[in-house]
Amino acid sequence: MTRKSAVVTVGAVALASLGLYAAAEDDDHDYAGVCVDEATQRRVADDQCDGNHGSGFHGGRGWYFVPRGTAAPAVGAPVSGGSFTAPPRSQSWGTGFRSEGGVVTRGGFSGHGFSVGG
Repeated sequence: MTRKSAVVTVGAVALASLGLYAAAEDDDHDYAGVCVDEATQRRVADDQCDGNHGSGFHGGRGWYFVPRGTAAPAVGAPVSGGSFTAPPRSQSWGTGFRSEGGVVTRGGFSGHGFSVGG
């Protein structure tokens, strides 16, 4: 690979990554899915729930669904204001909600989005 093609490739990958990040930030989900430790009922890093795309606990971790307009807990804080039951079929939820917590609003997600059904 020549130097010019390497620079073009790296530049294209960087632009594509920025585009994906921007698209994730603009996601308009009805619920934030935050990962929770089953034993402590506290939020843990979302990557601990990778591979779990719905309700229930797998390996002691599971998604907790916090509706828009409600405060999601920070990593390490106990959960409240949401449910371990997946949202209604007509709703969507997203992962990657900011680790410091806060009110779930439009955007603010850096992970994946899921449609529950339909």
